[in-house]
Amino acid sequence: MTGRKGADRAGVLVLSAWLPTAGPGGCLASVRIRHGGLRQRTPGATRLPLWLVVGQVVPAVAGPACWTAYLAGAGAVRGTAWAACAVAPVVAAFGFMMLLRWLPSPGRHSRGDRTAERHFAVTAVVAHGMSAGATVLLVVLVVLRRV
Repeated sequence: MTGRKGADRAGVLVLSAWLPTAGPGGCLASVRIRHGGLRQRTPGATRLPLWLVVGQVVPAVAGPACWTAYLAGAGAVRGTAWAACAVAPVVAAFGFMMLLRWLPSPGRHSRGDRTAERHFAVTAVVAHGMSAGATVLLVVLVVLRRV
């Protein structure tokens, strides 16, 4: 296996790691939208305010886009790989904040919870989080090894 061919395989592996992350993420987003999450903007009406959701989704879409641009440019523009590497931990941090806010607590959201996110399937949340962690790790390792 040549160096370039191995690097291309690693790049495609990283890009394909984003798919099992995006699948459950899209499922969670559709559940939230379907149950009125876009209309729930006041404090106490939702555990996941719009700024937090958008703050995670926008860079989550930008990361694979940067990585795709890097692969399409055959590694000529290394800045896009570094951009994907920089975005991945930010997305993970926002996702972790969302997880902590979503977890059931004995606080104000415990009784009469009418939030859209109460409809989230635990398996989808776990699958999304686990695959996101693996994706962040792969992105960082491949970028540090390549660039």
